[in-house]
Amino acid sequence: AVYVNAGQSFRFLQTDGPNIVDFNLLGADTKDATGEMFDTSYTAGLSGFIPRKYGRFWSKLPHFRPMATYIDDNIDKSKMPPEYGPVWHGQHCTSELIQMAYGLKNHHSCHSNFVEAAASVGLDESVARQGNINIFQPTTVREKMIPPGYKSPSWDGAPLTTEAGDFIEFYAEIDLLVLAVHCPYGDQTGRPDEVKHFPIDLLVYDTGVKPQHSPKWHDWRPTRTTKMKKLKADGRTK
Repeated sequence: AVYVNAGQSFRFLQTDGPNIVDFNLLGADTKDATGEMFDTSYTAGLSGFIPRKYGRFWSKLPHFRPMATYIDDNIDKSKMPPEYGPVWHGQHCTSELIQMAYGLKNHHSCHSNFVEAAASVGLDESVARQGNINIFQPTTVREKMIPPGYKSPSWDGAPLTTEAGDFIEFYAEIDLLVLAVHCPYGDQTGRPDEVKHFPIDLLVYDTGVKPQHSPKWHDWRPTRTTKMKKLKADGRTK
């Protein structure tokens, strides 16, 4: 769990070898799952499922504003399959999924690691259940055969092609709490209990660049409440 101030950047650096990293974005003052948190659906609509450089990551309603921007990396995209990218967002592996796939019980997962990261700053598991951003993991969205026997667009990952010295960097648009976790799938070449794992550094920099202001949205809720009270007073209870 790392606090990053608005206007700072945070860089994930592979120091020794490739490893998937998952991270989540929360407002720095978040106390529980009702606080400001990253939203995968709005971000998909505004920046795509596979954000490219300068893609922004948006927060849930009622905040609905950019939380961070993908600003830089030094990854050789030519080593990835066409249309794949090193940054995507959605959900993360869980101990339940690992048990389902491999019969391993009590195995660490991104979810259990998120639980530990959240607990370190006094937050509970409800925060860890949120969608998140995944990096270094080559991914695209393409049609795949789903086990019942039909094709549907779905995530499609590939083993990591990055190496020591590769980094991905983001810019904080607001004061953030970043929950960052080490994925047990490592470089995604095998089972989570068999792959190699490498440490990742998380570096925070002062940029001297002031974030753009996000205006507060007009709050339509009081108008709706007034309307509903009037309808009820008029006897229109349905």
